Amino acid sequence: MAFGRQRLLFQFLWMAFRTLYARLRHAPLSADLPAPELRRRYDQLIFFQNAGAPPLPHIEERTIALPSGLKRVRLYDPGTPAPAPTVILLHGGGWVIGTIDGYDGFARQIAKRSGLRCLSVEYALAPEYPFPAPLDDCIAAVQWAASDEGATLGIDRARIALLGESAGANLALAVCLALRDAGSSPVRGAALAYGAYSLDFGTPSVQAYGADRYFVGAAELVRYWNDYLPDAAARKNPLAVPMLADLANLPPLYIATGEFDLLRDDSERLAARAKAAGVNTEFRLWKGMYHGAISLMGWLDAMGPEVDRIGEFLRHVSRAEPSSSL
Repeated sequence: MAFGRQRLLFQFLWMAFRTLYARLRHAPLSADLPAPELRRRYDQLIFFQNAGAPPLPHIEERTIALPSGLKRVRLYDPGTPAPAPTVILLHGGGWVIGTIDGYDGFARQIAKRSGLRCLSVEYALAPEYPFPAPLDDCIAAVQWAASDEGATLGIDRARIALLGESAGANLALAVCLALRDAGSSPVRGAALAYGAYSLDFGTPSVQAYGADRYFVGAAELVRYWNDYLPDAAARKNPLAVPMLADLANLPPLYIATGEFDLLRDDSERLAARAKAAGVNTEFRLWKGMYHGAISLMGWLDAMGPEVDRIGEFLRHVSRAEPSSSL
């Protein structure tokens, strides 16, 4: 019953969100909007995503040089003494939209609930910067965090984990793959929330939950992939499409998805493949939840315990001491 109520609440919140969004965009589907206009209108709803964000004792922003140019990183410190275990957050948004400002609430939640410092990273966005630019930025940001410069923010370079949501989960997994292939990785583990890992748009979950009422529609999914991978050759690259990758020798993975998520099948398949490859993998299905549930966690009581579980995983892989949750 509780999950049924949460599903109804999610539907109500999503309809409210879509109503506000429709008033801002006036007519066309988001799949049809030019990227700059889509970002402008989406950013007007940041307050909706950041509801319930907890206060933290220290937040600090820096501008760092990444392959695509100068980008912001923002550190969220829940009061953990330096050098501190740190989770690097890669935001969602289909590689096209999304900012560290839009994920400020979630960054605060994960720092508070995990007891780790959280470094939220800005990266280049498609279609202006298609693959591999967003990934190159994320790899460079992780390497920056593990350098002497990252140490100035109190980051313990020996205790770094990744957290990615949606497109950010794709990027987080690809960072793990790229650093593994490079022969040196500071990443102790990665938590991946309802990521996009394959170009299979005909899965049962896409067919069942790809309608507009389920937060992200199938048309938007196709549009985001097309913006990120305009080059046909890139669609065969395992760093762009991680379901094509050899998953052996990756750090521990926490893979989560919503029961009514159009990308649910991607997460389930990835978890099965990772386990078969010998990767320490934990899979979690969020009952009653849709794609984007993290962005509405300030409104959904059921998401608090799920983010606590993510925090527990991150503490474990980074060998941090546990802290009390909200």
